[in-house]
Amino acid sequence: MNALTSKFHLQAAERRTEARPRTLKGAKLVYGGFSPTVIDCLVRDLSDTGARVETDVMVMVPEILSLRLQDGHSQRVRRCWSKGHEIGLEFLTEAA
Repeated sequence: MNALTSKFHLQAAERRTEARPRTLKGAKLVYGGFSPTVIDCLVRDLSDTGARVETDVMVMVPEILSLRLQDGHSQRVRRCWSKGHEIGLEFLTEAA
């Protein structure tokens, strides 16, 4: 790891409010109305506030979408970043 890489990892870690333990779970990214688009993905990191997912192909997803886990749990998320095959997602809370 060079100085630039370690600096990038430090900056990314400092932006998070909570650590994201590594995981490997199948999931789907879902977006669109009448005929939704469904993209298979793997959840690589998961916490109470967000997730990092990996797709088989590079794909541009909208800012707001849903993450559906294999257990059937679905959560509205906001795309925070994307790089290559990876996408960083923040879980959204529903307003009362």
